[in-house]
Amino acid sequence: SKLKVSDAYERVTQGYMPEADVVFLDEIWKAGPAIQNALLTVINEKIYQNGTHSLQVPMKCLIAASNELPAEDEGLEALWDRFLVRVVSNCIENEKTFYKMLLMSQMPPITIPEEQLISEEQLEQWQQEIQSIAIPETILKAITAMRKGLRDAAKMEDADPLDYYISDRRWRKNIQLLRTSAFLNGRSAVDWSDLLLLIHCLWNKVYCIEHILKIVPHSILAD
Repeated sequence: SKLKVSDAYERVTQGYMPEADVVFLDEIWKAGPAIQNALLTVINEKIYQNGTHSLQVPMKCLIAASNELPAEDEGLEALWDRFLVRVVSNCIENEKTFYKMLLMSQMPPITIPEEQLISEEQLEQWQQEIQSIAIPETILKAITAMRKGLRDAAKMEDADPLDYYISDRRWRKNIQLLRTSAFLNGRSAVDWSDLLLLIHCLWNKVYCIEHILKIVPHSILAD
């Protein structure tokens, strides 16, 4: 109605993503370019531009799912790069587990006990404490070994160097993930076990996963 009356293009945000703390987006790569560009601004700056108004987005966590990876040469690389943890979920291969899935009853409703809910204040306190988690020199050396392993993989025959490229911004986010893992496991410093999470963070194409599964463990043992 505003578009007709006052030539102002705005979206209704109440009950939608711009006001959500936790966001789940299904079939994310089916969205049009305008939505994907808006998503990039939301993820980068926590700002949603609604007409002439800039809304501060309270989003704490963004999870997306898709039956496909982003199409190449369509300018989706920047948005894909913002998803730190990437997990491929294949079909069930074990027959016993497959039968269990077929015969399972309806899932009961999930209820979270009050004492397990995380408040805004607690989350802010955790984020501050996470920054004090130490990164030992041995961990930094392992990361250096990973970077070398990625460079070597990029030089392999039939490999596209960009498929093994990890931006400096992404490495900083990886460090934040390692610190968070150590904190949630009650440690004051990152250790070798936290590095295994990077298996899910360092691949850009599915064919790279096989090489990442070798690069990360070898880097842990490199020193």
